[in-house]
Amino acid sequence: MSNARAGNERVDRYARHNLIDWFSQPQLAASKVAVVGAGAIGNEVVKNLALLGVGRVDVFDFDQVELHNLTRSVLLREADVGQAKAQAVARRAAELDPNCIIQAIAGDIRDTLSPESTSQYTVVIGAVDNFEARLRLNQLCLLAGVDLINSAIDSRFVSVETYPHSRWDVACYECHLPESAYQRVAQRYSCGGLRKIAFRENKVATTVITASIAGAMAAAAALRLGEHAAATAATAATAGTLRASSTAAKRVFCDTHTMVSQVSNLSRQHSCACCGGFVRRPEMAPVLAEWRVELQRCARSETAFVALPEPIIVACSCLHCGSRGDGESESESGSEAKTNKVVLIGQRARDYDDRLSWCARCKKPSVNIEIRDRFTPAEFLSLYADSTPPLFYALLNDGIQQSCINLRRQAELHPVQKQAEKH
Repeated sequence: MSNARAGNERVDRYARHNLIDWFSQPQLAASKVAVVGAGAIGNEVVKNLALLGVGRVDVFDFDQVELHNLTRSVLLREADVGQAKAQAVARRAAELDPNCIIQAIAGDIRDTLSPESTSQYTVVIGAVDNFEARLRLNQLCLLAGVDLINSAIDSRFVSVETYPHSRWDVACYECHLPESAYQRVAQRYSCGGLRKIAFRENKVATTVITASIAGAMAAAAALRLGEHAAATAATAATAGTLRASSTAAKRVFCDTHTMVSQVSNLSRQHSCACCGGFVRRPEMAPVLAEWRVELQRCARSETAFVALPEPIIVACSCLHCGSRGDGESESESGSEAKTNKVVLIGQRARDYDDRLSWCARCKKPSVNIEIRDRFTPAEFLSLYADSTPPLFYALLNDGIQQSCINLRRQAELHPVQKQAEKH
């Protein structure tokens, strides 16, 4: 196809868009959007973004397609059952507009998104169905300075929230999160902080009606946030600084039975568990292999601490037979210990469940496990003296300011993510 013909087809495809006075097709073509969640809402969001002509959409999801998904997911077919949701949605959405690059990233966002990789997006749209994923997305976007849209539905109601994190001193997702949300998260875990293997969370019934409304509202919000972000960036390039904006976080709540909607401005709460401790946005320190040097700088400080985005195991020992989390027991010989060694100390707590409390040696539920997400710099350095932390980042408070330190390189992200960067 000649360049002239390709150009004409591009103009023809977006001919109606170009008639809209507030609509910028070139700006959309230059946008990069992350859609986290490829379920009912995610299907609608990705479909809308592709038809609008957004330049690049990355679809994140760890789940597989099930038969019941088909009643609420416009991009899925029966032949997709058993396949990764992200890949099925991306493949089908790519057929809507060849100009839109759509990439699938299958996996847990805790393993595929870091503050560094989040910062490449114009906006992030959350279409997930659990509080833990929302909490992580909120922190990632806050640290990266990227606007966040959060969506939620049931069989009747729709809620879409916008958090313009590209500006500072605005509300984050946790600012107005009720205590009951944290209680629901806690229900997933034992008193020792390990995931309950027998826990079964109640599923929320939804319909394609609420999903399609939420998807339309989220896409519309992305257009407005993206437009403002581009204008702010242009102003910064000209003036050399970012201007403060009066744009506030907002929540739109819609009753799809009565068609009555409520719009609420959300103010920042300085007692917030997430952003309340920040006087300003933490610096994105470009420390990769140098993170140890950064921690050693403040290792002697009495007030410095390292806060992790999720807890890790720091101690694991059987109160009955004395076996420890490194696989050794107080009475074992050196050769036997080496044979049975299973290292747990320093690993992510989410990689294990409450079955870990049962001792493999004495067959009793007598294992004492300690997990933590906060350390002094010296403690953290000692814990990972000979290994790399299994996390992408940590927050370092040196007693004066907070910074976000990268513990693992961007190249360690999911390989599909790296392929997307080549386009």
